Amino acid sequence: MFRYAALIAVFVLAFTDPTLARYWIVRGSDKKCIVVDMEPTDKTITKVGKDVYVTREEAEADVKKICKD
Repeated sequence: MFRYAALIAVFVLAFTDPTLARYWIVRGSDKKCIVVDMEPTDKTITKVGKDVYVTREEAEADVKKICKD
């Protein structure tokens, strides 16, 4: 029984681990910046800022610095 509980705990921690989250700042053709949680692959979208952000808050803070509309 303990093995099952330990296995479930490992899965729960793995899927709720905040280090698994990744965020990017992207700028579209309209020159507006937004934070996204999927790495952009579209050629009309430009990544700006750091290559990847661990928290949304960190990315949002950089949007205010980098992307002055």
